Amino acid sequence: MSVFSITDFGAVTSDRLQTKAIQDTIDACFLSGGGRVVIPCGIFITGGIRLRSGVELYLESGAILRGSENPEDYNGFWEDTLEPVRDESFEGCIRSAVATSSWCNGLIRVLDAENVTITGEKGSYIDGRNVYNAEGEEKYRGPHAISVWRCKGLTLSGYTIIDSANWAHAIFQSSDILVQNISVYGGHDGFDIRTCDNVLIENCLFHTGDDCIAGFDNHDVTVRNCDLATACSVFRFGGNHVLIENCRSSPAPFGFRGSIPKDQRQFSPLPAESARHIAHTAFLYYCDFRAEIRRVPGDITVRDCSFDGTRQLFRLEFDGEHKWCCNRSLSSITFENCEFLNLDKEGVLHGDENEKVSYTLKNCRITKKEDAENFPLLICTNFEKVTLENIQLEGFAQPYVEQRSKGIFEFTNTPPIQIR
Repeated sequence: MSVFSITDFGAVTSDRLQTKAIQDTIDACFLSGGGRVVIPCGIFITGGIRLRSGVELYLESGAILRGSENPEDYNGFWEDTLEPVRDESFEGCIRSAVATSSWCNGLIRVLDAENVTITGEKGSYIDGRNVYNAEGEEKYRGPHAISVWRCKGLTLSGYTIIDSANWAHAIFQSSDILVQNISVYGGHDGFDIRTCDNVLIENCLFHTGDDCIAGFDNHDVTVRNCDLATACSVFRFGGNHVLIENCRSSPAPFGFRGSIPKDQRQFSPLPAESARHIAHTAFLYYCDFRAEIRRVPGDITVRDCSFDGTRQLFRLEFDGEHKWCCNRSLSSITFENCEFLNLDKEGVLHGDENEKVSYTLKNCRITKKEDAENFPLLICTNFEKVTLENIQLEGFAQPYVEQRSKGIFEFTNTPPIQIR
């Protein structure tokens, strides 16, 4: 393998931008047929850089790739003469659905590439610095840490991302993605995929201010052995043939940046005492119109997982108009051998009247938060079947589900549950 160090191309540890030297190293590696670009121990400040096919970005122990605090420093890809980009925007298009929009800016960008790798040794960091952008999402979010569009063969491993200004990973229209042993602390979403196929995420840690793992229109996805904590939803997800197993969610150590006063959002670190630290939902079904959903969403299994401190077990709120659940509803989801601890809010199962949902809980333990008022286990609308088998309920004065349309209930080896 050919190896290229950024220091050989002029990069130095200093308080000045090293974007050009780092990009020159990547380009030289690409032009030589591919290989490894090494970020050595030290702090290297950069604006947006672009990885290319066949290139591995390798962060040695002690390497810190630190983002510029100026959001304008992430627009350099427009000047790329090696692989020029075209403006893909058009009137009326949502900017987060356009690969070349400023919303998709990233500290590391990958566009239309194959066999790209980002590897970090223990003690290596990608620091998003919570970059403030008054023109960004919600008038404060800056670039993603890693932004990927239309790629095949992506391997991510070993590094730690801190304080991502928007999502730590924003990966769209890509396939054959392997993610192992990465950590994300703070910032916004930990890992987002949309219209992606053949994805494995394992042995990772996502302790985030926003959703841990999110996205929709994904096929053949496995998430396993992950340590999760969020101030929003643990999973905000939609897809087909999805397996989530042996994951653990705990109360959020990082708050949601959007919950603090506007005049504080531009500062880092986040003032923890003024931010929301409560997780909404263990699993929130997600689908909007930024992608055409290619397969019937369903065949989702969550097993051998524990969720502690989320307010709500599950939420499907499909009505064709809801901002985040308006494209195509979910057909089926199963939770098996899971525990949901300290809930204080009802589950919602509101499917499509023309494509009804089936929902299964099997061998699960559910506890109510001690000081919470009694609430329904589930509010059911437009459902095919609700199956509860071998369920332990703790802290509920009178367990019940609320039925708002026709559907089948099948309760086996559970405490008495009323249907109202």
